[in-house]
Parts: sequence; structure tokens; C-alpha cells
Amino acid sequence: MRRTGLARMGAAILVIAVIAGACSKSGGKTLASTFVFGAPKDCPTNKFCELGLKNTYGIAFKEVKLLDSGGPLTVTALRSGTAQVGELFSTSIYDPNFVALVDDKHLEAGDYLAPIIRQSKATPDVVSLLNGVSAKLTTENIIPLNKAFDVDKKDAKSIAQGFLQQNGLLATKTASGQGKTITVGVSGAFEESIIVAEMYGQVLENAGYTVKRELSLGTRAISDTALFNGEIDVKPEYLASEAEHLDPNADVTGDSAHNASVLTPLLTAKSVELLTPSALLDTNVFVVTKATATTYSLVNVSDLAKPAS
Repeated sequence: MRRTGLARMGAAILVIAVIAGACSKSGGKTLASTFVFGAPKDCPTNKFCELGLKNTYGIAFKEVKLLDSGGPLTVTALRSGTAQVGELFSTSIYDPNFVALVDDKHLEAGDYLAPIIRQSKATPDVVSLLNGVSAKLTTENIIPLNKAFDVDKKDAKSIAQGFLQQNGLLATKTASGQGKTITVGVSGAFEESIIVAEMYGQVLENAGYTVKRELSLGTRAISDTALFNGEIDVKPEYLASEAEHLDPNADVTGDSAHNASVLTPLLTAKSVELLTPSALLDTNVFVVTKATATTYSLVNVSDLAKPAS
């Protein structure tokens, strides 16, 4: 589940010990009980992380190292072998030697990306333009864009423009938005949100709208306040994360349509509209190196509960 804030930038390494020697049905140790897990700082209390792995998969690691939220500390730990399993974001796996294990018991919620917009700005023209961007976004095609920003240090404006041009979303200029102003924000100040917000801004400008940008809003709490107060008009957001932010007891699942139905009334109460979700799923994934996957025949997350040899 896509989290925003300072944790994405990395944090000091903290280490906690967790229950070792988790037993398999045969009475022996599981693979997980011999592995170190590189995880976000909130993992011990997060139902989609340590708690979820234990409750859904029966997995307890030898040790959990609290590193960062899908950032460089986790990547370094995986590469160096100081962690055998790490938690990354599904749209930020750039190393070809990393393998995301299949969440075969559906622990993680379906964090699909969608525009959310103030109802006062949700005209048919604006809705059509923003939904047009969503129709072209997928988990697979956002990864190279995120990599271009994170690794290649390209600017979001050029990355977004290239994507929009490639997908025919800037082909025809119009003046439908002439004389109208829209302020575009972000879910949080991280690569993917900035890039997609820039896409929104460019398709609106191509239709004649005057676009103001607020792309440095650091966290979901900040950007939600800005949206609900009218300081921004639209931003990209993630269905499950936004629903849980507005209602900690929100019943989110892995299903996009279900999560949209949960989020819609929460936003309506704030005079905000949820537009059509994209096929871009940005969620937490449990990652191992190809060498580890091959050595231990790991494909699914449930494989970590197999008996250790």
C-alpha cells in the first residue's frame, strides 16, 4: 500500500527481534524463520506487513530490520544479503535481479490509482481528459517512468510529456478550458504521484485550461487538507490508502471496484468526486533476489512458510 512522507526518503536502521523458530505443520522450522526481513518502520503494527504475514500466511521471520518504505535502505539490504526478503512498491522494482513473490493469499489491498477532484471542477470536459490519462496507465508502463525519475534523474515534466505524446493524449489542442483555472496537486511528494499529476496538468493545458501546480505536498494528510479546503482541485490518489486514511476501519480488499465503492461516499462527504480508476496498481510486494528465489524455489509468499531444509 502506497505510503507517503519522510519514510520514503529513508530512515536510520533499527532492528527488532521477532519470534524465531516458527514451526511448520511437520514440526520443523519454516524458511521464513531462517530469513531476515527488511521492512518499513511501521511494519510491526501494520496489518499489511508483519501482522498480516503472520495472520494470513503463518510467517514469522528470524529478524525484522526496520529500514525504509520501499527505499534505498531496503534495496541495499537485499543486494548485500543482510536481508533475504524485503518489502518494496510494485511500481518501483528497478533491479532486474529482484523477484516479487506472488501474494497468493491476497494479503495486500488493491491500491489502484485514480484522479480525485473537487465536485465544483468536475465538468464533463475535465472528467473526460483525466479519465483519458487513467485509461492509458498500467502497473507495467509506470515502472520505466518512475525509474527515469528516480534513477536517471529526469524531470517529471519531460517524462509525463513523453508518455502523453506516445499515447496520443496531446495530439489535438483545443480551447475548451479557455478562461478556466485548475490547480493540480499530488498524493505525496514522491516520483509516481508527481509524474501522474504532471500528466493531468499537461492534458488540461492542452485543452486550454490555466493550470497551477502544487507538487511538493509532502504527505496524504497535507494533500487531503489542501483538496478539501480548495487549495488544490485535483490529485492522483490510491483507492485503498485514501479510504483507510479517511476511515481507519474502511473495509478495503484486493478488488478495485470494491475499494472504489468504499472510497466514493467518503469523498462525497467532502464534496470530492472519484473518477475512473486506472490499471496502475501500486501496492506493497515482498521481494527476494533471483538467487534466493532459485535456491529455495520461491514463487509465492506462501512458499516462505515451507519447511526449512
